[in-house]
Amino acid sequence: MIWLLDLDNTLVGRTDAFASWAETAVAEAGAPPEVLAEILEVDQDGHGSKEALARLLVDRLGWDDDVPAAIDRFRAGIVDGLRPYDGVPALLEELRAAGHRVAVVTNGASAQQRAKIDRAGLDGRVDAVVVSDEEGVAKPDPRLLEIALDRLGARDVDRDRVWMVGDAAHADVAAGRAAGVRTAWVSHGRAWAGADRPDVVAATTREAIELALRPAAVTAPRR
Repeated sequence: MIWLLDLDNTLVGRTDAFASWAETAVAEAGAPPEVLAEILEVDQDGHGSKEALARLLVDRLGWDDDVPAAIDRFRAGIVDGLRPYDGVPALLEELRAAGHRVAVVTNGASAQQRAKIDRAGLDGRVDAVVVSDEEGVAKPDPRLLEIALDRLGARDVDRDRVWMVGDAAHADVAAGRAAGVRTAWVSHGRAWAGADRPDVVAATTREAIELALRPAAVTAPRR
């Protein structure tokens, strides 16, 4: 089986790391509690504008930084607090030991995403890492997945045996469908809002992969 795995909020707790950092930053600045809610709303679990977030932090926390410096500052805070989800490193090792090929396929700035992977100790546990900033194309564009398949030597593999696993419906699931591969959505307890459900929906990445490994998931028609 081929596994194309999103990074943020799929393999590592990016939202948790950012929220923890933001709570500390707000407290250190002596800002009112409602500022934390503003920061989290603008961040949009990492999908919001980095420039807009930086401007908000400068304005509401009284930073002296310019926008690029503020971006660097909160990105460093995320990396410092980042952790892989429980069981993820072992899961990656199990998949590869069983003969599966595994790639991280992530949107984001190269240095930041590479730093997260290094911090979480994932680099040596996957066969390839594909970062949108390095390739000039980002999910939901399926070309990023095609690049990953090329890196894995799996361009011509049966697409029924390729899984795109991620937490973002608009990026991960959409990219998987566009590439003609199977899709698994990591819900973190959320309900699927779209009409067409992914092939697998599960609360955690481990649960999603365990469901995808069941014979019924592979033999069922792709959605």
